Amino acid sequence: MQPVSSVESRPPPESRVVRRRRRLQGFRPPYRRLVSALTASSTEMEDLADSFPALLFALATGYGTDRTRRAVEGLIEQGAPLKTACVAFGLPLWLRRVPAEALRHPLPPMPKDAEFGATMTARLPTDPKACALWLERVCLGLQLVGRDFALWVAREPRAMPPLTSDEDFQWLMAWSWASVNATSPGHRLLRTGWTPAVGWKKARDDMAVWKKRIDLVGALAGEVRDPWFDDAAVQGLQIVHLQSVQDFIAESMAMDNCLDQYAAHLAYGRVRIFSVRRQGKPIADVELTQRADEATMPCVSQIRGPRNRRAPPAIWQAVHAWLGAQPFRAIAIEPTPLTATRAALKAFWKPYAQALTAEGLAQRVGLPGREQTSEAARHESAQPARPLQDMRHSRRPAVRLELAQSEGDRM
Repeated sequence: MQPVSSVESRPPPESRVVRRRRRLQGFRPPYRRLVSALTASSTEMEDLADSFPALLFALATGYGTDRTRRAVEGLIEQGAPLKTACVAFGLPLWLRRVPAEALRHPLPPMPKDAEFGATMTARLPTDPKACALWLERVCLGLQLVGRDFALWVAREPRAMPPLTSDEDFQWLMAWSWASVNATSPGHRLLRTGWTPAVGWKKARDDMAVWKKRIDLVGALAGEVRDPWFDDAAVQGLQIVHLQSVQDFIAESMAMDNCLDQYAAHLAYGRVRIFSVRRQGKPIADVELTQRADEATMPCVSQIRGPRNRRAPPAIWQAVHAWLGAQPFRAIAIEPTPLTATRAALKAFWKPYAQALTAEGLAQRVGLPGREQTSEAARHESAQPARPLQDMRHSRRPAVRLELAQSEGDRM
């Protein structure tokens, strides 16, 4: 019996061909050819695949200018320290920890300040798959919204899968972009926009409200509808028909209710909403709808005061006096034309789509909810009208993707 050797056997040394194949396999197929061409005649460049994959990837995919890349390649081939090459290239050193598998897309210009670098270093996931998703979302946020949003995303673990899907993140970026672009149509629909100080829950809640206000853009598109009854002054009060998106948003804010999220019924055309005002200040909201026993005649569905409190008898009396002074006539359902809805939403999203194209992100990101039509709203609106109720304490998920209200939505 032969004695066991105390010297552990070592694997045979890796051949140059095997090592090169292993290094190239670490990069994603769309960029493997570029990396192979860059490293074909330089051992020093190829060694970056192990020592600094992101630097090699950046050189291969066109980071910086041609002149800068040539200068950095020269430094690497001369054996200069990697830190020196990064400074010359404008590439932060924290990227050295990023594995080749996590490099899915060309890197955008990276901030080089200390706060950004320290945050990225502290938050960078160690798992290659998690790192790839994290880096992709940080870079998307950086390109589209800016440095502060990228920091916010990097620090917020709930902005990553599975808690935030790709489609949810599309909405998050669109809402944040609208928040920092004051001239965009989306900015005018914000309840409160994104800021670096906003918390995750508030961001999700405010984004959900914003999405439902976008529904109003489609629901109220086209020509102004027949209000069924004329505006009037009665018993010292003014009763005014709400017509535009801004009418509903302003009324919702003044009354602290969810009229700004009432797109489904409005899209189908089966309700009319009026504001009851005293000296121009809203004090109640009136919903008119079809009678259950006579579909061609309108009736008062409900009257609500601020924060959806019960309206006092005096307001009910004033509303019925207003109705009694006007001629009744048969009403017809007037759904929003699908072509008008599509045209309004296309115009709404146009500036954001242009921003995506300008950053080269149109194919990667796309428009959130772009496959939606008003058909979903009309399907849901085919159900009987529901009372306008308070949603302030709703526990439903903050994010929804439909144009219409879900069955649980209430005003």
